[in-house]
Amino acid sequence: MRRHRHPLRAAMTTVLLLAALGATPARRAAADTPPPLRIVTYNICGNMCAAAPYDNATRLDSVAAQAAATGWNADHLFLQEVCAQQYDALLARLAPLGFQGHFGPTLSGLPKVCGGHPYGNAVLVRAPVTATADLDLTVGGESEPIRVPCVLRTLHGATGWACSVHLYWDDGTRRAPEARALAAQARTWRDQGLPVLLAGDFNDSPHTASTQPFYSVGFTEADPAATPTWNDLKFDYVFATDPALTWHHTEVLPLDPRVSDHRLLRTTAETP
Repeated sequence: MRRHRHPLRAAMTTVLLLAALGATPARRAAADTPPPLRIVTYNICGNMCAAAPYDNATRLDSVAAQAAATGWNADHLFLQEVCAQQYDALLARLAPLGFQGHFGPTLSGLPKVCGGHPYGNAVLVRAPVTATADLDLTVGGESEPIRVPCVLRTLHGATGWACSVHLYWDDGTRRAPEARALAAQARTWRDQGLPVLLAGDFNDSPHTASTQPFYSVGFTEADPAATPTWNDLKFDYVFATDPALTWHHTEVLPLDPRVSDHRLLRTTAETP
């Protein structure tokens, strides 16, 4: 959670297969029992971007371990406040496991954080990525653009969007309309027959103006309990628009100050 214009612009880049997909996602045969989705979201910087005891190798190792078969075997990694070179390093490590992804820059470079490289958010999935989108939620007055990178992927026979969310860190004046715009885009995709996963740092507590849009009809949450993920507050979430999902085994890992001042949140979800 860093402290330091207009309506939603869904800038869809490399949108390759939407016309072919039409309004109905590819679904598996009813007789199949797919494995559960395994989801991780982690703000890997917070206010710890370049401060001791930050350690970049530990940061990368901790994320990569979540995807390893010997670790937690995640198939979705939603990362916030990540440097372009960190994303590139993780993708190189995870590509042999079948991961693809998308990095969405918000700033061109932070010398003390990213060594002058772009800084932003990212999503990696253990599945083919057939399209990407960058949702610009900036409403005006933010100290940096608020952009949400998304991928369209087909996993376990189902096609849908997955987006890494980082809303603004003010008093909610800008964050609340950003949240409403994001929820509206998720509903649009859902109405097209494409379920959506939204995961990341929403920078506010449950059932506030900034998170209430995702407690409305059409969304479910992985962890309805107010489990703290930043200090004693819950700021990190996983929401979905697929009503068939059943959430299981949501947990928040202990704080690792070598990585971030946020705690890693992970969960599993099953479909009938």
